[in-house]
Amino acid sequence: MFNGKQETPSMIEIATRCCVPILSPPMRPNEPILIISHTFPPYKGIGGRRWAKFSKALAKRGHPVHVIHSAGAENLKGSLWTADLANPGIQVHPLPQRYPTVLFKRPLTSITDKLLYRFWKMVIPLLTRGNWLDKTVLWHDQLLASASQLINEHGIRNVIVTGAPFRLFHYGVQLKRKHGIHLVCDLRDPWTWHDGYGHGSLSAADQAYEAELELEMMREADRITSPHPSVIEHLREHYPGHATKCSVLGHAIDPDELGTPQPPRNDGQFRMIYAGSLYGAQEADAYFEELMKAFETLHSSNPVAWQHTYLDLYITGHGMDHYQDLLRSRSLNEHIRIHAPLPAVEVFAKIAECDAVLIFIPSFNKDLLGTKFTEIFHLRRPVIHVGAQGAVSEAISSRRLGVSIPVAKLAEELPRIMSGERVIGIDVNVDLSAHMLDHITADLVRELLV
Repeated sequence: MFNGKQETPSMIEIATRCCVPILSPPMRPNEPILIISHTFPPYKGIGGRRWAKFSKALAKRGHPVHVIHSAGAENLKGSLWTADLANPGIQVHPLPQRYPTVLFKRPLTSITDKLLYRFWKMVIPLLTRGNWLDKTVLWHDQLLASASQLINEHGIRNVIVTGAPFRLFHYGVQLKRKHGIHLVCDLRDPWTWHDGYGHGSLSAADQAYEAELELEMMREADRITSPHPSVIEHLREHYPGHATKCSVLGHAIDPDELGTPQPPRNDGQFRMIYAGSLYGAQEADAYFEELMKAFETLHSSNPVAWQHTYLDLYITGHGMDHYQDLLRSRSLNEHIRIHAPLPAVEVFAKIAECDAVLIFIPSFNKDLLGTKFTEIFHLRRPVIHVGAQGAVSEAISSRRLGVSIPVAKLAEELPRIMSGERVIGIDVNVDLSAHMLDHITADLVRELLV
């Protein structure tokens, strides 16, 4: 039991503990599971990746998996992980989105969109308490009706709710009160102690309501998980009476998606890749500016290395026209090349061909360890992390995944790496078996479900 006198474990120590065993009857073979995840394939977005992978692995273990998710508007479809749902043991149950797309659509280019944004920005707060920017605030009735029907029809005992959005945890508690199910709440991101998802802009009353929902979840959920050690550390510290419920359920490496690690090419070229979202608007712009300066520095200081150095960007979820224009205006577009996003299996094939992987983490996520770190390390490619010091940079250094560079130092340090003056050393012999999808799914079934 955690208490105030006990030494708090480091985030690296917590990260090595996937789950804490509980004394509950084991899950029966072929027993169905209900997963509630607002973002889920074919709805695009990284938020759907985590439980699409676990759904595939659970179905392969013989457990029928039912998933309730947002149908999303047509322009929100196109997930890179839709192929993971091909297993016949997965049944999806999309619900109407209800929440106005214009409130999270970016950029707002038309006058109609801007007027609708202002209208809904006034109306939605009148219809709900707490975080009106939560996309699930209008989901209550349809979600409880759909989930209740599935629970009753299939005799479902285990329900897994994943957020953000966070209101889903409140709905999960209501399902537990109504049906007596075993409730697992999975926090993919920080909640009330973070400014994400608009929380920092809420009134004191709305923030207090969100705090009530968080406390309700802590009291009534049976198990609480997160892929982020920092989230688990926070919950254990702030809710010591419920600390034993909390455990890390890590992001998993799916070998079907990543392929086999390949040796470096050593062909005289230096290729880097950036794949994923570009978060944190203003910080991202500053990062991109320093990135361009780094290439300009290499061009002037080592023109031979410049001729053989490339960075390919596969950005999801953001329009890149602005960045493309910047590259052209500075004659960098032949060395910093922007591409359309690719399915994950194709992206990882390209990562395997590269010499290093750039990862930009904005300061508000400096303590959140994403799935890409273990995936990239499975491919034995060094990470060049760009961002503030925190749990991410600590993990990269302690696990010898690569290097960590502050944004302000990027224009100085990256040219040294690209020219070969600074060599990135990684530990290629590390054992990654505990991070594999099948291994983590086995822990999930054995230690989190009943």
